[in-house]
Amino acid sequence: MKVLFVTNAYPSPERPWLGTAVRLQKQGLSSLGAEVTILYLNRTDAGQAVYLSAFPLIKQKFTEGQFDILHVQFGGVQAFLGALVAGPRCIITFHGTDLHGGTPLSIWEKISHSIGVLSSRLAMRMAGASIAVSKNLVENLPRKMAGRIEVIPTGVDFRLFRPMNKKLARKNLNLEQDLYFVLFCDNNNDPVKRRDIADQAVKILRKHGLNANLLVITHIPFEEVPLYINAADVLLVTSEKEGSPNIVKEALACNLPIVSVDVGDVAEMISGVKNCRVVAREPKIIANVLAEIISTGERSDGREKKQDLIDNEKVCERVLEVYKRVLNQCSEEAVNP
Repeated sequence: MKVLFVTNAYPSPERPWLGTAVRLQKQGLSSLGAEVTILYLNRTDAGQAVYLSAFPLIKQKFTEGQFDILHVQFGGVQAFLGALVAGPRCIITFHGTDLHGGTPLSIWEKISHSIGVLSSRLAMRMAGASIAVSKNLVENLPRKMAGRIEVIPTGVDFRLFRPMNKKLARKNLNLEQDLYFVLFCDNNNDPVKRRDIADQAVKILRKHGLNANLLVITHIPFEEVPLYINAADVLLVTSEKEGSPNIVKEALACNLPIVSVDVGDVAEMISGVKNCRVVAREPKIIANVLAEIISTGERSDGREKKQDLIDNEKVCERVLEVYKRVLNQCSEEAVNP
């Protein structure tokens, strides 16, 4: 099976953190026998102008490569263009703001996000199948649209993300051994992540005598992320909006305790996992829960409890089944138009 991935986020030497979930899914599908090719639309450097020439580029690549499936990773304008090219053989994975619109900070961002959401909805009507990485992304969609979306989270490489010795991880990162570290992920200094709340919560911890620091993951090589997770005492998530944050699933795979506000699919992900809590978006409450979890010194059991749900191999098996179903539908319609 030949698959063309169209995406506006993919790792590069300059930005190794960008689109790592897409790369991991490509690798997983390739290991299952699919022949996956990447068409990267570099929106980071070119901005929205990248879409002006995207349609003929996607069409040429898809047609000349004789691909069976066109899989658009992330919705918006690129999803609409992909659906125009491949129609029922197009599959779209929605990751977050492409369906809920995010929290725009300016009029231009509001217009841009609105266009993206509208493009996503139009693309869904033309595509053969749609995937959302979490249930909450489909909650605000019309019932008919929501009923056509399959929920498949992005996966985690369980060979890379695994429990390690905390002291050794800290030594490799040159971190002090006698501090408590609250892990926080913010690759793009995005105000939606609400780092201000995380900073306030850690400040409260220090006022109460707990020698804690915020350990921020930002623009680091993907292969180093497991070291940061294993070096930390707890992961904190304070975002206003999320889809299915990868850092939460990666923390689960490493048995790192998690404290999070009720955002995205985090509550579902950490349900039933020990030393993981959902809290109100209030610094004092967050600080109290952080202190409670840190004081136990115990890790979680997320790896055991959630492997069937988030292991990339199992996730890619589900995606491959979507491919097969779409191709079967196309074959049936060709025989019985």
